[in-house]
Amino acid sequence: MLNKVLISEVIDKDDIVYIDVRSPKEYEEDHVPGAYNMPIFTDEEREEIGYIYKQVDAEKAKELGLKYAASRLYDYYMKIKEITGKNKKVAIYCFRGGMRSNSIAQVLSMMGLEVNLIIGGYKSYRKYVSDWLSKYNKDIKLVVLHGYTGVAKTKILNILEQKGYPVLNIEKMARNSGSVFGSIAFDKDSSSQKYFESKLYSALKEMDSDYYFTESESKRIGKVVMPEFLYDKLINGKHILLKTDINNRVQVALEDYIKDDENNEELLISAISKLKNKLGANNLSEYINRIKSKDYEYVIKELMQKYYDPLYDYSIDKIEQYDKIVMYDKIDDAIKQLELYASEYRL
Repeated sequence: MLNKVLISEVIDKDDIVYIDVRSPKEYEEDHVPGAYNMPIFTDEEREEIGYIYKQVDAEKAKELGLKYAASRLYDYYMKIKEITGKNKKVAIYCFRGGMRSNSIAQVLSMMGLEVNLIIGGYKSYRKYVSDWLSKYNKDIKLVVLHGYTGVAKTKILNILEQKGYPVLNIEKMARNSGSVFGSIAFDKDSSSQKYFESKLYSALKEMDSDYYFTESESKRIGKVVMPEFLYDKLINGKHILLKTDINNRVQVALEDYIKDDENNEELLISAISKLKNKLGANNLSEYINRIKSKDYEYVIKELMQKYYDPLYDYSIDKIEQYDKIVMYDKIDDAIKQLELYASEYRL
């Protein structure tokens, strides 16, 4: 049986499994949270079909699309049969709810499976998220962690989240730490604006809390821009300054940016080269040589003291009075102080 449904009718249902039949590149840019990517066409096939459709003949493009799709129908059927056999329902979508999702949904329905087809496809989901965020008005308080590079803001947020505290990890959603080294700390490329907003929607929708721990961010983070309502809440939240020894900070940076990856050295050199005008040609040359000889601690300490700390001084000094200053040697000490803060102030 084939049911045509609005995204609003299925978005909050726990028994729905989303099947995204768009190409991997489309899926990577953004998708319904938790959706499986079961593409009808590969990126290359989609590009080929699109070219033929526009430049050669629409009918030939449709025939080629049918050829590619037909080879995957059996795998689709078996996978969705497995999903529905676990008392789950499937909701299929493509970009506009057009030929790709319709063709798959029709065939699966003919095979006796119950299939939900999302009217308007991904575009309807995207509009739903955009509208939801634009109307978000819950009175939440953000507890904003500040501090120099290497004070372990992100690590502390991760630990708090593991312990069950409400955390809004904006940097993780953006997949970028906001500096020229930002993308090195993450396995994937920086998020698109659409993907960032999907993650934000999902986090705010799923967590029932009147406060969140987060960290200080600029309005623009990598490739994404924070929504106005969220940035306002960040500016007007509770502000906590984290402080620790420079050597602790260097160790944190080592863990974040020095990876066991053959491309790591190339990425580091590429990133630091973008700072040539700020560092000067002589300093840059020395730092690159140090990276090649794996003297990472020297480079990190130099960059912190001569470049990043002066930059952070401006943003740190913008807060006239912090609600709390957390001095710590070990991260566990910082966690305990933050837990006590949350308890005492009944956030």
